[in-house]
Amino acid sequence: MRTEIYFTDKTLILTDNPTVGESLFRLASSQLSKANVLKIFETANTIEVCDSAIEAVIERFFAEFKYVEAAGGVVQNERGESLMILRNGRWDLPKGHVDCGESDEACAVREIAEETGVVGAKIVRFLCNTLHAYGVYGVWELKRTAWFELTAEATEPKPQSEEGILCARWCSEQQVEENLRSTYPTVRNVFRVKNGGR
Repeated sequence: MRTEIYFTDKTLILTDNPTVGESLFRLASSQLSKANVLKIFETANTIEVCDSAIEAVIERFFAEFKYVEAAGGVVQNERGESLMILRNGRWDLPKGHVDCGESDEACAVREIAEETGVVGAKIVRFLCNTLHAYGVYGVWELKRTAWFELTAEATEPKPQSEEGILCARWCSEQQVEENLRSTYPTVRNVFRVKNGGR
């Protein structure tokens, strides 16, 4: 079992099978805490915790966070372009919190419409889940995002400025490649899965 949690550009790996040949900081499961992880991330980019009982370790660690669920996706139009947004100086994908009683699929379609103005996106397939930890007003949240591949007509996007989105754009494959250089590891992972990687 392997679980990856992203802290912006840093990665925490929780596994029962150690990674071979990667330059990472190995942390004993008994030392795993949010405070220790944040301290180590001041000087390291990747931390790995390996334990044969990793599920119990994960459960204990997750209890230190407020758990939230979100959904979003990679939307492609009939020209093969992908819909991306620019927020906080980085290219990203539309996504947002799941409302009470809402399915991940319905949330992804709704958030895409709200954040980009592109309505009527259709789900093609589920891609993956990602985990992302971040601090909000002194509270640390752990966000599970369900990612989907979708299709929609190439209507003119309208960025949701009240959400801090500066730009929503249909991007060619080459533009996507360029944008992935200035995005988050979660977004790169979503595109990797979409394109057949794991």
